[in-house]
Amino acid sequence: METPAYPSKQLPDAHMIKPKVEPYMSLLLSPDASEDCETTPLSCNHPFFTLILSRSHVQKPFQLYIPGRFRKHLPEERTSATLICHGRSWAMRYCGDLKTKRLDADWMEFAVENRLQVNDACVFELVTGTREEVVFQVQILRGGLPKDITSKGYTADKPLVIVD
Repeated sequence: METPAYPSKQLPDAHMIKPKVEPYMSLLLSPDASEDCETTPLSCNHPFFTLILSRSHVQKPFQLYIPGRFRKHLPEERTSATLICHGRSWAMRYCGDLKTKRLDADWMEFAVENRLQVNDACVFELVTGTREEVVFQVQILRGGLPKDITSKGYTADKPLVIVD
């Protein structure tokens, strides 16, 4: 598959997919469902991780723990955190001083306002990861990642680019 050329740079070794919206999900999405499917390319310069959301991410207790393999990119203390998605931002705290790094209870507001569901996938691209601030650009894929994508082992060196 060809890699698209963007005005500022070309993404090396990127693969393209289109987000999939299941027919039953259209009832759960915002009135302008195309807004929920808006995605942007992942930067080749920023680390990222993906999560397939489970019940504990999207219902009480609304917990979002950072995967162990990703923690090396983040500070070891509590600091402010921002999630950016669909042109909006949500402020919360990153709890990096705990044994299991996580986002605080304000993650619930992000999950509820974006109508996240079990089996949705989120891509968290780390834009800033300093002692003063942690900022993630978040992309939401309704209904999870396709199996042919999850089996290929994409990394920051070989990114997955999501197009609409």
